[in-house]
Amino acid sequence: MTVITDNKKRVTLPTKPGSRFDLQAVGKDKFILIRLEPVKFRQSRVTFRKKGGYTVGKLDHPINNAALREALAEFP
Repeated sequence: MTVITDNKKRVTLPTKPGSRFDLQAVGKDKFILIRLEPVKFRQSRVTFRKKGGYTVGKLDHPINNAALREALAEFP
């Protein structure tokens, strides 16, 4: 398959919206695209309760503290 860049240096591939690819540079002028499996998200269920005058939400699964620290690391 041959693709052509547009005037903004973009290449359009015949894919579905949201498709994920791994891009590997091989040498100076060669690239390899590998299609990745879609990420399957699971919706969380949250229940809200009043505790000590505050509204508190409780998740149906435990929070990963390392992932939380990583997500909050970009905030000052």
